Amino acid sequence: MSKVKYNVAQTIGSFKNEAGEKKYNYLNLGVVIEKENGHLSLKLNALPLPNEKGEVWVNLYPVEREY
Repeated sequence: MSKVKYNVAQTIGSFKNEAGEKKYNYLNLGVVIEKENGHLSLKLNALPLPNEKGEVWVNLYPVEREY
């Protein structure tokens, strides 16, 4: 059975909280799934946008709980 291993997100902005700390806004783009044979697959639900340099960066965050 396949298992979701990572959430895929892109930073889309930042802000300062009430304490003056810089925080970031993220857009959830999809998931990385580990298949039964150990291979990883990327499933995108949305397309990432390039930054001002034309680069596309995404972040992988481990799934903290199983659904």
